[in-house]
Amino acid sequence: MKAIRMILVVIFSALALSCGSPGSGCSDDDGDGYGTGDGCRGPDCNDDDPSCHAGDCCAGPVCTDADNDGYGDHCDPGPDCNDDDPTCWQGECCQTPVAELEIYLLDIWAQPLPEGRTTFSIAHAGASVDHTGYPVVEVPLHDPGSYDISVSSEEHEPLSFGVIWDGTDEPGGLALSAGAGTEGHGLSLSHHSRSTGDSIVTVHTVYVGLRHKWFSAQGRPARRGNDVTLFINGEEAWAAVYSDLAEASLAVNIASWWWMSDFELVRPWDTHPYLTEEQRWANTIMGVLETSPAHIRILVGEFWGSHDVLDFLTSDDLLRSFAETAGDGFEFLGVGNETSGKFEWALTPFLFADRVRENFPETSGRSFVPEEQIRSRIPPYQVDMTDWPLMEVEFQIASWHQKFMTIDHEVAFIGGMNVKSTDWDSRQHLVFDHRRMNYDASTGDREAVMAKERESDLGPRRDYMLRVEGPTVQDAAEVFRRRWSQAIADGVNYADRCTEFAVERDISARPANRQVQVTTTMPEPFWEHSIAETWFNAIANAEHYIYVEDQYWRIPLLVDAISKRMREVPDLKLIVITKPVDEWLDPGCEWTYRTHQQLLNEFGTSRYRTYQLRTFDHVVTWGIDETESRFLDIDTHSKMLIVDDEFMSVGSCNKNNRGIIYEGELNAAILDAEWVGGQRRQILESILPDDVSVGDDVDVWWRQLEEAAAYNDAVYQRWADEGWDIDNGDGSGPVAEEYLPRGFIYTLSMGDVEDCFLEGVGPDMTFWNPPAFGD
Repeated sequence: MKAIRMILVVIFSALALSCGSPGSGCSDDDGDGYGTGDGCRGPDCNDDDPSCHAGDCCAGPVCTDADNDGYGDHCDPGPDCNDDDPTCWQGECCQTPVAELEIYLLDIWAQPLPEGRTTFSIAHAGASVDHTGYPVVEVPLHDPGSYDISVSSEEHEPLSFGVIWDGTDEPGGLALSAGAGTEGHGLSLSHHSRSTGDSIVTVHTVYVGLRHKWFSAQGRPARRGNDVTLFINGEEAWAAVYSDLAEASLAVNIASWWWMSDFELVRPWDTHPYLTEEQRWANTIMGVLETSPAHIRILVGEFWGSHDVLDFLTSDDLLRSFAETAGDGFEFLGVGNETSGKFEWALTPFLFADRVRENFPETSGRSFVPEEQIRSRIPPYQVDMTDWPLMEVEFQIASWHQKFMTIDHEVAFIGGMNVKSTDWDSRQHLVFDHRRMNYDASTGDREAVMAKERESDLGPRRDYMLRVEGPTVQDAAEVFRRRWSQAIADGVNYADRCTEFAVERDISARPANRQVQVTTTMPEPFWEHSIAETWFNAIANAEHYIYVEDQYWRIPLLVDAISKRMREVPDLKLIVITKPVDEWLDPGCEWTYRTHQQLLNEFGTSRYRTYQLRTFDHVVTWGIDETESRFLDIDTHSKMLIVDDEFMSVGSCNKNNRGIIYEGELNAAILDAEWVGGQRRQILESILPDDVSVGDDVDVWWRQLEEAAAYNDAVYQRWADEGWDIDNGDGSGPVAEEYLPRGFIYTLSMGDVEDCFLEGVGPDMTFWNPPAFGD
């Protein structure tokens, strides 16, 4: 009994101590010895934390807010149910979503839209819906019903559409509700599942592809991040080519309509007449290529198909000799364009979902909902290449007209100049230029030109070339690769000695950040027509002016679209610089004059003007009227289109129907107001008098062109009235000012269709029955 009593005393004593009876115990919940009661070592400011009883730790708890929305643990105004999402802290959003909606904000080529120039909104039952992320927008789905979505971005057509969600987690629980305004845009839908912790959520993904207002939807991507330089003459263009080729070490791909191995890239003024054979050869295209460590591949066009019968017309023995040896890193293929007969011209439709899958690897396993193909807005046309004078005959007249090159994957040159002796001139377009001579001209012949005793072998020429550096180069390389691979597959001459290659895609963006699209006309089996699409888009957007500088001016397909736009925009002006046609021998005379009369009759010279370019010099002979004029028409070989200081298209494609239908062509399209405006000023400054300051007001530089042409027309007429020679004393003094042209611009007058001697072919062999653009 005594032992039991001792045990009970101990138990009751312990209970008394634990109850913290006054004056004897300590209430200490965290066991650190501090708490309430006489038995504690002291008071405890935080009886939940054994490491804290007094001091700084006794301050209030710190707010924990990971997403910086003001809500979190121990935060005022309150806790946060989702500390990863700054748009959600309490309420409905705290509920676990039944499903999720993703929206990819892309352009028509499935590239992310630029964030700073893009707006997005989504609403449900008239109220804005919270969303996060860019360019992939994430929206948790809680309430079933319709969601209205709008996307817009600068220079793109805006898009509004809807989705309808049935409130379930079924893969097919969300559907697109696309109205008429979505036509021509990319709009794809897929479904997949995503693991989120211990649960799996159904994700519905909408891929939005905004259609661009200017660039071709059918074509290759209009890529940003490029640096571009426009050259307005052969001297400057080919000097840049020479410089880049001299530094090439990896790969050089060149496509040309014509090839001359002895084409001189650089021609120094002071020393050119006196160069040795060795010195002159080092400046030629082949002189540079044959010593290059880079792998060389060259494509040259052939006439009447691909063969080895008439290949001597467009290439030479030296180039073909390099093709004979396999494995030497120098390869050549000649390729013809066999398009002929009658066929329908219709641009190829495409699926936007295909572009999404190509650009976003994470979509490869997703289930896409079937969708409609995106079709071009250019209506189809019937083509007749048998429409010859007096007969109907099927005859191959098409060619591969592309002129471009890529160098070491990151630089491309795109233009209208061939590797051909005629395709070189200086900015001055001199009548007497000793550098514009055949390669084998003697020093004496060149000196005779310098002394004005004979004219140059080759006439003055006007053309353009664009240097592109940056991501867009991959698209020029891809065009070359496709042509190259097809020629090998077709077994053209030397195909067994040529090798395939891959296109480099990892090309860094340049700080200039210009947006450029490589555009093409590619006959079967490629069937691409992005040049046409950019041109029609540009005309449809024109507000102030359309500037055309071209070898030809007979493109009924485009002219009807121009006429339509000029009716819609009463202040829109059209400037055309081209060259005269031969009324006796040119079968295209009829359609050139018909085009001109159509525009002149409807819009007059107040809104439509045509010009040509001439250069001038004079020589002193002997006898009466010893000072003779030398006027030369500049061969305008240009292929230039500019609209509103916004858009430029330059390359190999002429303003004729064949160029946008079946001829093999390659252009670059640039949309950049600052850059394009600067190039337009440079172009006009190169043809107007030196003292003319070209500005940005269309009415002002329109008048400057009129006045300069009128002045030069008057000078030209004075010489004609004098029989092209005048009495200037002994000829040693300066020629009177009234006999000196200023700049190169002259009025180009065109006749009537009846003035053309030859019966015209069809509009470049195209049967024209305009269904849409003539109204």
